[in-house]
Amino acid sequence: MLDSSRRDPRGRGLLKRVRLWLGLIAIGAVGYLVVVKFEWWRPTATLRQPLQYIGKRGEIALDVADFGTGLASVEVSIEAGGTRYQVLAENYPATSWKGSGIHQKSFTLPVSPREAKIPEGPATLTVVARDGSWLNYLVKRPPVLSQPVQIDYTPPTIEVLTTQHYMRLGGSDVVVYKTSKDAVKSGVAVEQYFFPGHKGLLSDPEITVALFAVPQDLTPAAHPKVVADDAAGNRRESDFWVSIKPRHFAERMLDVNDDFLKRKVPELLELNRLPATDDLIAGYLKINRDLRKVSEDTIHKVCAQSEPKMLWSEVFLRQPDSAPLSSFADRRTYKHNGAVIDSQTHLGFDLASLRQSPVAAENNGKVVFADNLGIYGNTVILDHGIGLFSLYGHLSSIGVTVGQTVQRGDSLGRTGETGLAAGDHLHFSMMVDGYHVDPVEWWDPKWIADHVTEKLKSFENPATAPGAPAKAEPAAAERRGRRHR
Repeated sequence: MLDSSRRDPRGRGLLKRVRLWLGLIAIGAVGYLVVVKFEWWRPTATLRQPLQYIGKRGEIALDVADFGTGLASVEVSIEAGGTRYQVLAENYPATSWKGSGIHQKSFTLPVSPREAKIPEGPATLTVVARDGSWLNYLVKRPPVLSQPVQIDYTPPTIEVLTTQHYMRLGGSDVVVYKTSKDAVKSGVAVEQYFFPGHKGLLSDPEITVALFAVPQDLTPAAHPKVVADDAAGNRRESDFWVSIKPRHFAERMLDVNDDFLKRKVPELLELNRLPATDDLIAGYLKINRDLRKVSEDTIHKVCAQSEPKMLWSEVFLRQPDSAPLSSFADRRTYKHNGAVIDSQTHLGFDLASLRQSPVAAENNGKVVFADNLGIYGNTVILDHGIGLFSLYGHLSSIGVTVGQTVQRGDSLGRTGETGLAAGDHLHFSMMVDGYHVDPVEWWDPKWIADHVTEKLKSFENPATAPGAPAKAEPAAAERRGRRHR
């Protein structure tokens, strides 16, 4: 029989160890609970886009995050002049003892402060975000984001200085105007098209000049307007007098034969990384429709930025020793074996001369594109400033590089039949901000003088500018800007 005096010390030692481990576990559990449920790390809030001004309608792009217990609630509000406009209030219930488990929320919040009767002037954007920490019940925490903003409902003013604008459908013109200093963007809107204005062309730095067009796919009922936006997104629109002469564009029927399809379709599909096909008609339609659209999209991207000054100073040079094969904006119908397979608008002039003739720059400019351009083949695009561009397509070779400055008459390359060309010729286009316009106007010295150069010269002395009042109120300028047909 064992001696109890020898057994008891061992039992007491085991009990002590058990108690020690239980104490450590309890301390650990309490410590973990304190760390988790009394976390000091607060949620964060950041704006995805800078926000200084809010107009009648705006948008708040906001990211809120908490990497501890998770978000419990988010509130967004705008306060000004004692008025509080609650934009958002969301709660996120706990899904476990740890918290909601929601660690990040992104918001794109439309706001209409005017409807909430927030007054114009200084305001404060406030974001209050709470997590699952028990400290929220013990300590009052400040907002995670508090930012001053300016509430602005008043759009910029516009004063149109030019009074007469005679145009043809598919043609161009210049309008001269002034905006108030709060305008951050202005130009001419013609239905779905926009043509930005440019400052710094005249001695008066406050005067803006916009070269604009009435593209060929519109009608004489198109309604050009000068528009100006401020930093809060407020827009002013001002009518101005424009007379648009209707125009009939030529209609042409073109035969697409099998020899042309066999020669061009596989080549263009491969060159432009389009799927190969044994169906030459399907391949041709892929090129004539889809690749044509891709080519125009590329042109718009290339022409999205233009030098803010005029790089040219005289009439555009028509290609020497060339004859037109087509005119601007021909409506073309394509037939194969007597059946109509497609129809497209040909945007530009086809000019024929001797095979592989030198192609001259039609005016001073800067090379902004020199590469393959889909249906146009090897192509050079020149920027002539203030949104005016010229395009030279179907070249057999290119002799310039992007960024190079060229002078009127300099060689850009040689004519060819690259792209969707049936024979050696030059495809020439004039464009305003990437939208094709009639080149005939830019080949005409009288048209350029009447519509561009002399018009701008007259504003070097505003007192003698045709029809420009000395002190026209913006509202009066808008009233007199109603168009007449």
